[in-house]
Amino acid sequence: MFRRLATPFVLCALIALSHPARAADDQPDPSSPKGVASAFFKAMESGDAATAKSLATGKEKQLAVIDLLVPVFHSFKELETAAVKKWGEEGRKALAQSAGGPGSTDFNEQLKSAKEEINGDTATITPAGANVGSKDQMKLKKVEGKWKLDMASLPAEGIDDPSATKMLSAMADVAKSTATEIDQGKYATPKDAKDAMTQKLLPLISPPAAPGKPAKPEAPKK
Repeated sequence: MFRRLATPFVLCALIALSHPARAADDQPDPSSPKGVASAFFKAMESGDAATAKSLATGKEKQLAVIDLLVPVFHSFKELETAAVKKWGEEGRKALAQSAGGPGSTDFNEQLKSAKEEINGDTATITPAGANVGSKDQMKLKKVEGKWKLDMASLPAEGIDDPSATKMLSAMADVAKSTATEIDQGKYATPKDAKDAMTQKLLPLISPPAAPGKPAKPEAPKK
């Protein structure tokens, strides 16, 4: 189920700690499709759902997905801030490994190397190495002369399911609580914080078996 819910949005939230933010002079043109995509995810990260929605277009249900995901992005950003404040780059890297994402992917870095193709009032952003038509592509539309992220083009099947909503909320809570604990000095090292966060995340990724049913055995370690 976790992999099924790992939409581009969720993955970006999970791996937000993988790389530091880009310098201000390295930002894309805000009037371009890439610039809008970058601004959209920056708004998500800062917890600004209203701005994120203003940079997107779609049906009401599709736009509502943003409200579900903003707390996740924002909480992981708070975690990054707390880790860097406490331990510097070492802290950010250590906690990135506990987020469950690839750990070597960064949205902004992908955006820099991605191919931007504009065809009239539509645009496609294709990450380097991705095939045309793949789910990794991001599509945008021009609405009243402004580029907006096309929410209909992003795979978010099942993300509005009650169990998925509960999982996303729990993930945000884990990141936020860990950030607070780091600020309070609860953890002596980045590894301590990483281990504690991993223990909090494990039940979300692999929930316990229902009463009366044996837990799924773990794969043998190699």
